[in-house]
Amino acid sequence: MEQEITAYYGPLLGFIKKRVHSQTDAEDLTQEVFLKLSKSSISEISNVKSWVYTIAKNSIIDHYRKKRVELQDLEDKLHAESETDEAIIHELSACILPFIEELPKEYRKLLKMSEIDGISQKAIAASLNMNYVTVRSKIQRGRQRLQALFLECCTVEKGGRGSIVGYIKKDNCC
Repeated sequence: MEQEITAYYGPLLGFIKKRVHSQTDAEDLTQEVFLKLSKSSISEISNVKSWVYTIAKNSIIDHYRKKRVELQDLEDKLHAESETDEAIIHELSACILPFIEELPKEYRKLLKMSEIDGISQKAIAASLNMNYVTVRSKIQRGRQRLQALFLECCTVEKGGRGSIVGYIKKDNCC
């Protein structure tokens, strides 16, 4: 058995590395191949080299199947987090309207149209016969004022890219 390991280790490692593109994974899979080889009855094998490469090929396939399952698990987890984010956003959206109502009229109308109704800033500018740059600036200023009002009432937890991951309502508001 030791002779087979010595004779096949280098070429087998190269064979596996070409297919998995990771030195660590290739080394692990090579060890796995030799472990499986040690568990098989070598005296019944007529062509050891062929058997070793068949085990390697199957191990590589298993490796990628496992990665696919891990990827699917990750996608499922991200989807579940996305649903949680949407629930938080929906819950916070109900709170935002009263804050928008507290804004001056010039910001209130524009923010309702852009944030609540989902109308694009260009469409708002056209419908109100206003300059697009003016609409954009007023919406931006309105958002800043809205954020200031909102932060007076709630402590917002943000994720890595600024997404809302949670909030804590302060006692003196809402």
